[in-house]
Amino acid sequence: MNPSYTKVNHCRVCGSENITDLEIDKNFYLMNLDQTVLLSYAVCMDCQFIFHGECVGDEYLENYYKRSTMLRRREPTEFEVDQGKRQSDFLIKHMDLKNKNALEIGAHTGYFLMHLHKEYDCQAYFNELSVEAIKVLSSQEGLTDYQTVPQDMKMDLVILRHVLEHIFDLDSFIKYVRTILGDDGYLFVEVPDWSWLDEHTDPFIFEHCNQFSTHNLIHLMKRLGWQCEAVEKSIVADDPATPNRVQRLLFRPTAIPVLNDSLIVKTIQNFYQDVYGKGNTAINELILNIDKNKKIALYPASHLTFAALNESNLKQANIIGMFDIDTKKHGKIIEGVEVYPAQKLKDYMPDLILLFTMGYEREIRNSFNEMGLTSEVISITQLLNDSSLQ
Repeated sequence: MNPSYTKVNHCRVCGSENITDLEIDKNFYLMNLDQTVLLSYAVCMDCQFIFHGECVGDEYLENYYKRSTMLRRREPTEFEVDQGKRQSDFLIKHMDLKNKNALEIGAHTGYFLMHLHKEYDCQAYFNELSVEAIKVLSSQEGLTDYQTVPQDMKMDLVILRHVLEHIFDLDSFIKYVRTILGDDGYLFVEVPDWSWLDEHTDPFIFEHCNQFSTHNLIHLMKRLGWQCEAVEKSIVADDPATPNRVQRLLFRPTAIPVLNDSLIVKTIQNFYQDVYGKGNTAINELILNIDKNKKIALYPASHLTFAALNESNLKQANIIGMFDIDTKKHGKIIEGVEVYPAQKLKDYMPDLILLFTMGYEREIRNSFNEMGLTSEVISITQLLNDSSLQ
């Protein structure tokens, strides 16, 4: 199946047709479909909402998510435990979680729902598209597939953790959420925070057709009849495991004015060049100055790795392969580089491992130590931070 491109000619947050092409075009390799998709970016000049300049089609997206290759661990990672604690701490400051009906749409491994179930006696429900995710979630005691409950059953809490940035038809989706929420219910939203543009801003990736700042996200929800009860900004600057800026919001029904900035296009273009251009420049300089015989491994097989192979001079290095723990990626050849099991790093013993992740860095480094690897490890986050000091 190929994407059926449709040009987006209005802002899906405020409805304005005052949108500008950012002249940013990116190729995204989609491993689960084995296709490369070219997408552009645009910005609304009235509310500063940044989004994909064209839609690839609902059928294409549904097929993409159903065939998701995202690894579904049954045991939570240190990162998931940490984030789950931060998220529940935010919620209990503003609502009573005890014995509530809680539904998570896009529940991933189900860890957060299990946390609410065990700690707060919540009745925990999930709603998922991915066939693999449904299998993992259905196998966990205490979690119920929302598709199996009576249609008139209302939720006290609906959870959208890193979901809204994936949704093209925002109006229909938010209106659907309202139909399943009780009159006194809450909607918890966590998304990447594009209120600032720097090295801590979430990268452009295929799945994220929306890049929300706090003010335009609140504007969207206000227009659709919700009010914001609480906002929390989250970034742990000194923790390499959580380098990206996120925002947490709790909604019921309000009005917060939307700012306007005539420099928004230039600001975003400068951000793209500063962060993405800086990252590629840092990689190019590393490759230029490195011993050509040095064996280099890339970890993991992620969208950041694919982008670096496509946009920088990384292929000029002596790359021995990409390595990943996800068995579905093993044996794939992407941008001319084969993907191997992570444990194979012990056999290849690279001189240098380039780490392409914006999360889980601490855990990945610990796993390298447990394998007994003595390789030098340089992360993309480290390269960006080092280049920002120059």
